[in-house]
Amino acid sequence: MSIRCLGQLAVFLVVIFACLAGGALFPWQPLDAGWQARLTGALLNAAPLPLLALALLQIAVVLDPDDPLLEQRQRLFSQLAVAASLGFLLLLPLQVSAVLHQQHSLSQSQLSRITNAEKRLASLRAATGAAISNAALNAELQKLEGPVLSPADLAHPLPLLKAQVGAVFDQAQVQISRDRAAMQPTSTTSALPELLRSGMLSLACAGAFAAFARRPHCEFSLLEEIQALLSRRPPLQPRGARARSDDAFIRELQGEHEDL
Repeated sequence: MSIRCLGQLAVFLVVIFACLAGGALFPWQPLDAGWQARLTGALLNAAPLPLLALALLQIAVVLDPDDPLLEQRQRLFSQLAVAASLGFLLLLPLQVSAVLHQQHSLSQSQLSRITNAEKRLASLRAATGAAISNAALNAELQKLEGPVLSPADLAHPLPLLKAQVGAVFDQAQVQISRDRAAMQPTSTTSALPELLRSGMLSLACAGAFAAFARRPHCEFSLLEEIQALLSRRPPLQPRGARARSDDAFIRELQGEHEDL
């Protein structure tokens, strides 16, 4: 297999990543928490593909440093990796926003469902109490989508029928009370495990891309620049660059010695 095949494989891996990530963009709803969570998950799950592409290009350039196409492609991908590294860092606030919004929406949905059930049960109780005949009671229950009365139920006296329907309402009230008691209060701590997991993945992906990323006209990776900035020391030169500078220094000394 030719070394250029590694460069071609790297391109296809990036195309696959773009397809997977692009599929999560549609339908376009950037303000929707579900869309944000879907996009974040797609990017994190597909991140190994462009990282593998960067590694393959790096290997290809090392194996064949005289191929201008591989060198140009590796330089382009390393510059794109700068944007990728920053993008995965920007996923952190997006993840926090998506998880918290989803948690709040779920809590509000449960509360709304329970509140509507309580209102409906109150309307059924009021209609049952106001009914003056079995037929009127049956009509009100059908109108409000309440319990279905059989012909045998309608044959009972109205007070007994109201008591039977009231017992059904009492059972429904008990279930509604259980659902309300089982509701979990909205809390950031309950979402903390998911936030930590996705946050660590985002940081790891950002660091991995930074290891391959290079700004234009810079011989150090973005990760090396960040490490040097944090340690307040200049980044170490690559081994190849240091060897070339040593050779140039030796040749310069030899030239001066010959002049003497």
